[in-house]
Amino acid sequence: MRPLILTLACVTAARVCIVAQPTPEQSFAVASVKPASPSDFAISCHGGPGTTDPGLWRCTSVPIGLLITQGYELDRYQFRANDPCCLARFDISARVPPGATKEQFHQMIRNLLEDRFRLKLHFEKKAMTTYDLTIAESGLKLKESTGNAPPETDDPWAPPTYTTGKDGYPVFSAGHGGVAGIGGRYRWVGFDVTAKDICKTLSFYMGGPVIDTTGLTGKYDVDLRWWIDIAWAMERAGYADVVKDLPDLGRSGPPLTRAVHDQLGLSLRERKGQGHVVIIEHLEKTPTEN
Repeated sequence: MRPLILTLACVTAARVCIVAQPTPEQSFAVASVKPASPSDFAISCHGGPGTTDPGLWRCTSVPIGLLITQGYELDRYQFRANDPCCLARFDISARVPPGATKEQFHQMIRNLLEDRFRLKLHFEKKAMTTYDLTIAESGLKLKESTGNAPPETDDPWAPPTYTTGKDGYPVFSAGHGGVAGIGGRYRWVGFDVTAKDICKTLSFYMGGPVIDTTGLTGKYDVDLRWWIDIAWAMERAGYADVVKDLPDLGRSGPPLTRAVHDQLGLSLRERKGQGHVVIIEHLEKTPTEN
């Protein structure tokens, strides 16, 4: 996993934190942060690097937890965006300096959180199940990218659009991809992905760090289909009280580990290890004035 670049750097043993002053290219030119309307539950974010409007980033009713997840590029096992500390929603409008990269953009979000919400956090190691991603003994089945990847979506914050195929799995429009699920049937279509990208996506759905040990250095096109037991997933997410009301959909496909093996020619080897999780030390409920 790529190391996170933080303006809040902590020495784990002593838990000493040093706050670095952001440079101009790491900060939004202008940023407005206002509490969202209590009646507005539709989360949306538009603009920023990689979109048709790279100079203006706008969010409506976005929870602080989601901003933390996006800004620090966290995996689900590291931090839950629906943590009770971080449910407050805000409307944000920010000017992005010309030519800003995605990495700089994420740094700008982090600096915004630390400046306006006085966010302080640190990472701690936690014992958890980890996975080594290896090439399966049966051989690699990944398809090398054709080099004709479709352009990035106009709004990378928005979920992918799809229809339901005859087999019950999501169908994306030609030349588009993403990850989506329908009633436990999940599909990931990706273009020009690296082994690092594969580990990132698998980490999200495995609920723990996936470590690349494949040695693969190329780029690949992925079309992966698998099945998730919705009741199990909800129990794991802390919603056991509503599982009893879910219909029994039956098994509708291979579990993720089997799908990765059979469809990509990769293996996920489970072992006991450690992962870094986020601990929120301080977060103001009301941001400082615009």
